[in-house]
Amino acid sequence: MITTLLLSLALSAQDAGAANQTGADEPALSASMSETERAETLAAINAALNGIDTLQARFVQTAPDLSSTTGTLSVRRPGRLRFEYDDAPMLIVSDGSTVAVRDTDLETTDRVPLRSTPLWWILAEDVDIGRDAIVRDVWEQDGFVYVGIEDRDEEVQGSALFLFDADTYQLSQWYVTDATEMTTRIALEDVETGVSLDPRLFVLDDADERDDRRRGR
Repeated sequence: MITTLLLSLALSAQDAGAANQTGADEPALSASMSETERAETLAAINAALNGIDTLQARFVQTAPDLSSTTGTLSVRRPGRLRFEYDDAPMLIVSDGSTVAVRDTDLETTDRVPLRSTPLWWILAEDVDIGRDAIVRDVWEQDGFVYVGIEDRDEEVQGSALFLFDADTYQLSQWYVTDATEMTTRIALEDVETGVSLDPRLFVLDDADERDDRRRGR
């Protein structure tokens, strides 16, 4: 369950009524770019992602059952990220090597390697999408550049579709489809870069470690 959760960034297992839904459908493919346009576009996207030091934004997540929730995304490249939900008992934190998911209701924290999640493609120290992924297609439509990718080494199950602003190449939203064809969408709003972020945002200790500190161990 933890791998699927991190792949889709979904909030919880889906209920029976959502079992036959595929969630937020990916946009349909428009006209593909030429090989030259594709290479130039991917180079510009790589440069834009590698140029990010810190980023903070509001996000809207649409889960596979079409429910939505909001929260705050904080990023410190390379490797560090925090999804903090407004009204859900879930916290997702990447510390640079692992991604942890904390469920405060269940009082559990699960971890997987960052490399095994789609977050790695945008948090790597040296982002190079064409090198690190199989690029299914690149096209431009309605002011966005769409980049559909899959993992070369199959460490990340499923596929992802990233949307970037066609003028600035700023990351705008992404769709992740897991191995069961369930799709989750994350859309960013009010994006700010170069912001001051507390390094402690990207540290998530297990509950028992916090309890030991309180007891002075």
